[in-house]
Amino acid sequence: MKIKTIIDVTKAEILQKNGITDIDIKYAFAADLMSDTLFIISREEEPVLLISGITDQSVVRTAIILDIPVVLIVRGKTVPQKTIELAKKNNIIMLKTHYIMFVTCGLLYKEGLKGAPWQKR
Repeated sequence: MKIKTIIDVTKAEILQKNGITDIDIKYAFAADLMSDTLFIISREEEPVLLISGITDQSVVRTAIILDIPVVLIVRGKTVPQKTIELAKKNNIIMLKTHYIMFVTCGLLYKEGLKGAPWQKR
């Protein structure tokens, strides 16, 4: 799914657009615990969209570690400028939607975005 489609489907606001904008996102993963994201997501997967309500720098640092190119913040939360600056410095696109996480995931799934593959450990 193209980033423009993600923006349109979730009515997202672009907070930071430095990064690869023509990338085709294959999967999404939603979590507020970055430890879950680090445990479940593999760097070997196709591009993943990280959906979260976390707005501090840990969400960007997690994206950096896992080579996640796009972070979508839910619930219309205010994202600190330091978080946005870290995303910009590392070419991670940051978006924000007013939808709750459940609705955001449902809208994207309905449009064809799949959940990130994971293995039961």
